[in-house]
Amino acid sequence: EPVRLDITSFVESVADDAKEQGKQVRLIMPPEEEDGPLVVLARPLCLKRCLENLISNALAYGGGAEIAIAKHSDSVIIDVLDNGPGILGGLLEKVFEPYYRLEGSRNRDSGGAGLELCIARNMACLGNGRVTLENRPEGGLRARLALPRAKAEK
Repeated sequence: EPVRLDITSFVESVADDAKEQGKQVRLIMPPEEEDGPLVVLARPLCLKRCLENLISNALAYGGGAEIAIAKHSDSVIIDVLDNGPGILGGLLEKVFEPYYRLEGSRNRDSGGAGLELCIARNMACLGNGRVTLENRPEGGLRARLALPRAKAEK
């Protein structure tokens, strides 16, 4: 079931887990909120799997992952950024299809099974979130997870 989560602490925990495994992950924390923590209503296991998959892709294809959290009026945006080659514009949606791989060999060690982004998007949808991809002007890819902010408790 969905629960109220302090998204900043949650993302920090996922990033710390990756760093403890020796992965090149950098977290850019949002400024402290005057009105309390950024809270979303989400399924923790689904959200964790989504973030881990996005980070894993950034590490595999971009050499590292930078995670930035930003507050918007009714949502929280989590960007997972990398410095890899990006993805041809026409394939930015295609890579969410199950088993679709940009790397054409049959060797799973060189390109995975083609499921990580599909799973990430599905896990985000279970929490009323949305995952999109876009090429960054300076190079690399931005995987964006948008989650609705939880209503204030009364």
